[in-house]
Amino acid sequence: MKRTVAFLAVCLMMIATPALLRGQDKTIIDAWDHLPAADRWFQQGVREFQAGRSGDAAKDFEKCLRELPRHAFARYYLANLAYVANDLPRALGEMDGALEDLGFMESLNDYGLTQKAKTYDSYKRMMDAEWSAAKNCRARAEIDSLSGVVKDAEKKQQLQLDAQKAARLRQKAHYLYFRGNIHFRLERFDDAARDYEQAIALDPRHANAYNNLAAIYYLAGKHGRALEFLEAADRQGLEDNLNMNLRYLVLEALGRPTAGLLQEEFSAGTEAGLGIVRFALAVKDKDPLRPPLYENGYLVFDRTTRAAVLIDPGVEDPRIDEAVKSRDLKIEAILNTHGHRDHIGADAFYAGLYHVPVLIETEDAKDPGLAGAKTLSDGQTLSYPGFSIGVIHTPGHTPGSVCFLAGGVLISGDTLFKGGIGLVSAESPSKTAKIQEAMVRSIKDKLLALPDGTLICPGHGKTSTVAEEEAGNPFLKR
Repeated sequence: MKRTVAFLAVCLMMIATPALLRGQDKTIIDAWDHLPAADRWFQQGVREFQAGRSGDAAKDFEKCLRELPRHAFARYYLANLAYVANDLPRALGEMDGALEDLGFMESLNDYGLTQKAKTYDSYKRMMDAEWSAAKNCRARAEIDSLSGVVKDAEKKQQLQLDAQKAARLRQKAHYLYFRGNIHFRLERFDDAARDYEQAIALDPRHANAYNNLAAIYYLAGKHGRALEFLEAADRQGLEDNLNMNLRYLVLEALGRPTAGLLQEEFSAGTEAGLGIVRFALAVKDKDPLRPPLYENGYLVFDRTTRAAVLIDPGVEDPRIDEAVKSRDLKIEAILNTHGHRDHIGADAFYAGLYHVPVLIETEDAKDPGLAGAKTLSDGQTLSYPGFSIGVIHTPGHTPGSVCFLAGGVLISGDTLFKGGIGLVSAESPSKTAKIQEAMVRSIKDKLLALPDGTLICPGHGKTSTVAEEEAGNPFLKR
């Protein structure tokens, strides 16, 4: 019994430590020996970089490279620092080195995984021998239990390896994209285009690369080629992350229709006196390397009384006030479908500009940034001169998500999209599934119960109708 317990302890300790290194490429073994010291400097450099201490970060990354000259990740960060400092030649040199050594870092990681795999095989042989030598059933049961632990660990490693392969492709795509940015700023447009195309080949959902590649072809007068890449990005489901202004220019240059792309106006179903203007608003990401997210803001107004409400102004945009002034409208309130920043980002600005209240459902009103907002509730009717708006609570994307029904138009926020539904996120997969199930049920019960011709105006993307979503939305078939 004691012998078995000791054996278990030794095996568990071995799982947590790499096996001895034998018979491997000397370059890799030497690099493996230096990796712990290099990584300590690298991690410290990342912390300094994130804290905005560029000089200290650069020193740490240089120390990392002294320990391990082929540390591609350190070179990538040094390229970023040089790029921000406008030292483009150095940034390019560092990125060339990073891309050249990326494969070496992958080999180094694979080496560690190979050693661990060999260790698992060794464990199995040892346990087989111990099981045969065991004197009683209890000892064998303990060894069987440990065998299960080893198998689980081995399976988990394989899953991690599979995920790692996909992550490596995305990482190399991002490195190529960033080098493309350096080439772009150096006006080496052919080199930049080559990098962007390679990035897309590795990661077909790299929205930034599509945007920049289309911009290069647009500037080169190759408008058809630019449109090809924008349409390819559409097919990847990246429409909300593409540069709508660039698309407008490309279509205009090709003589294609541009109406409704950045802004469109329509009437609210049978109530022809009710007008709605949709604005595609470019909400910039905190990360300057990421493309803007296009969010739909809406202006709902009565054509006779000129009373109006502004819904989901995610960002300040001069077109909104131009539309208000050109139509001689009087804004009565700012309404929000939910409390995410890309929908409420300019609430305070427009509330101050028009001296009106902000309204949001009670649950989402708990956000500190919405202090002082008036609250909405399910089934409430908001009355304004000449028109009214119904409030439909559809929790899921956020606890306080609502849709607004104005005439024959449903402004659905991030609850219901053309062919999709809002993202649900919770602390566990089971809770996420439960919340999404409740959201789908509320969509079916409350939204699909509206007349088939009701126009659905979502928080992102294109419009649809109740009939279209009931017939073709895959999330509502469950």
